[in-house]
Amino acid sequence: MTTALRPTRPKPKPRQQASRRPRSHLQTIAPVAPAPLRHPIKKPPLAVVPNSPARPPVRQLPTRRPLPTWLRLLIQLQRGSVIVTFVLVTAALVVYGSTIYMQQHWSKEYRKLKTMQRSERQMIAAGELMKNQLIQQAEQPGSGLVPRTSEHTIVLEPSPSRARVAPTTPPVVTNVEPAAAPLGY
Repeated sequence: MTTALRPTRPKPKPRQQASRRPRSHLQTIAPVAPAPLRHPIKKPPLAVVPNSPARPPVRQLPTRRPLPTWLRLLIQLQRGSVIVTFVLVTAALVVYGSTIYMQQHWSKEYRKLKTMQRSERQMIAAGELMKNQLIQQAEQPGSGLVPRTSEHTIVLEPSPSRARVAPTTPPVVTNVEPAAAPLGY
């Protein structure tokens, strides 16, 4: 019978635990610190191990280098073009809206003009029709109207011209007392 020799390792001790109490929403539980290990683990250099008492030094990040001039100019050009684009889009929307509004307003006023022109033509036709009816009534016998002749013409002579009278100006009063203000209405 052969027996293999195995290295003997001491058994690790269980971690100390806090007394087990039923957890309640009113109780606060303190964090349990991990127990120290018997066999320390070799750490790689500059590696960060959680819950390690010794912390490696903090590396300083490299400082930011200034941007090249051409890149700064391109960034400024891009910002300026965004602003110009916004202004141009706003102006285009305003022009488009005003164009639509003006077209609607113009068509409304044009319809009004056409209606007024139609009414004017109808009124002229009605006036001419009334004149024609009056002429026909005047030409009928027994209407009591006399035809126009030079015998019935009345000539008025102009009145003699009069001399113009200059309007009189009222006298200027220098000593005027202010009128009493009304006490109430």
